[in-house]
Amino acid sequence: MTSCVVKAPKYTSVEKIFELKLGMSKEEISNTLNLKPYYLKLLTDTQSIYLYKYRVTDRAVLPFLLKEANGKEVKGKYVNLMVTYNIYDKAIKFESCNKCDESTIEEKKFDVNKLATFLTVTLPVVLVFLGITYGTAAP
Repeated sequence: MTSCVVKAPKYTSVEKIFELKLGMSKEEISNTLNLKPYYLKLLTDTQSIYLYKYRVTDRAVLPFLLKEANGKEVKGKYVNLMVTYNIYDKAIKFESCNKCDESTIEEKKFDVNKLATFLTVTLPVVLVFLGITYGTAAP
């Protein structure tokens, strides 16, 4: 219904993160993730740390139906994977970090879904209130 431009980082999936192994080269990791590093965090004589982005899987479910593993799978927040490489460009450490770099999705659009949700929740309440107020005031 509306068009928008979304600005967000390139990312990979959690499933691809679990395929990584210590000792993999920088090229093997980029090929496995199908993603180049997001940025360089540290570079010294003996090691380098690169940041990759991945996105966790959350779930959407109504609060009163909340159980351990039910609901619809939805894309969650961005998480940073810090990969430490030795001087031979072999991975020696993997670490997730939420506070290293905050990534958000920037959207510029009018959200029709939020308006529809607002109207379907608020409008019936207002109509009931008006019905009660004017229904009891009549002789």
